[in-house]
Amino acid sequence: MLTGAEDVFRGNRGKLASLMEQENIDTLILLGEPNIIYATGIREPTGALILSKNCTPTYIVSILDYTRISGQLPSDFQVRVAYRASDETVRIDIPKRLVSGKSLLDTVISEASKCGGRIGVDLDWTSHSMASRLTGKLEAVNVSDLIRRARSVKSNGEVELIRRAAGIADEALRRLLDDIHAGASEAELAGLLRLYMLRLESWGEAFPSIVAFYSNTAYPHHTPTSIQLGSPGPILIDWGAIYSGYRSDSTRMLHYGRPNSSFKRHYEVLLQAQLEAIDTVAAGVEASDPDTQARRVLAREGLDGKFIHGLGHGVGVEIHEDPYLRPGSKTVLEPGMIVTVEPGIYLEGAYGIRVEDTILVTKSGSVQLTRFTKTLLEFQ
Repeated sequence: MLTGAEDVFRGNRGKLASLMEQENIDTLILLGEPNIIYATGIREPTGALILSKNCTPTYIVSILDYTRISGQLPSDFQVRVAYRASDETVRIDIPKRLVSGKSLLDTVISEASKCGGRIGVDLDWTSHSMASRLTGKLEAVNVSDLIRRARSVKSNGEVELIRRAAGIADEALRRLLDDIHAGASEAELAGLLRLYMLRLESWGEAFPSIVAFYSNTAYPHHTPTSIQLGSPGPILIDWGAIYSGYRSDSTRMLHYGRPNSSFKRHYEVLLQAQLEAIDTVAAGVEASDPDTQARRVLAREGLDGKFIHGLGHGVGVEIHEDPYLRPGSKTVLEPGMIVTVEPGIYLEGAYGIRVEDTILVTKSGSVQLTRFTKTLLEFQ
């Protein structure tokens, strides 16, 4: 774990403890990589985490990940190894007192039962069969909505980690500019972008980077291909970095060769829609309002029907989390929420245009965390 980040995750556990107190939850079972990162800062976690006011925090892990994960745990945690040998001749070099002799799920049930009280679990991260056993054996209640709500408002420390992720992503794209030339492929540029983020101390990509050329830019979720730059046309890059578990998200449009007047006009309108939507973001505003404002701008040019998705989403330990900026949302934005603002227009068979930034909601408005220029850069 990076120096200083420990305080962020300790604070997150404190927020979960307050949530448990408010909701009369004595023991909390966390499943799923994002929730465990949120509470511990462990990279690529597996297994399950039990937090309880009656017991020591307990991390339950398989034998395969015991050494890797136990070395990253906070000092006040205990480890239980879910291991059930199928052959008595199998020997493991782990203290017997740590080995449960049961499957992962049975170990979770056993350890949570010891802590007792009212038990909550985030069932969003379980299969139907696992959820049935947890709620049946433990009479656990689903606290998924509560955890999503707690994670949606970031502490100052979380904001700084996302700001660092955004800075890494910005610098990675700056480095990639030298690689944009005739013959470069979508897949090649996507691979280089990932490499540059890794070199800049990112954990990796916040999501699989999108690099799209020409008419491929009209696909909101394009997978990079072997198509190469040659004739003039647009380039769309949608990318983000992970720093100490927290993610950034941004999209920029570039152009190979000189753009025609139609593309330039559409870009100007789309950018204006994004800027006016960002100006609408502030604490106390309903999450649908920025989306509405972006559509108003696009409607002036008859392009609102080409904007086929919501304006944005929350970003944190997941790339998509609460809140969501979309039509009909009644969520009221709060200081500390971090959202994307990403209007797009998609003209099938021609091109798509999307501009996206990661934005911090403040009491008086918003702060843009992703800073790469929105000037339409041209390459030859």
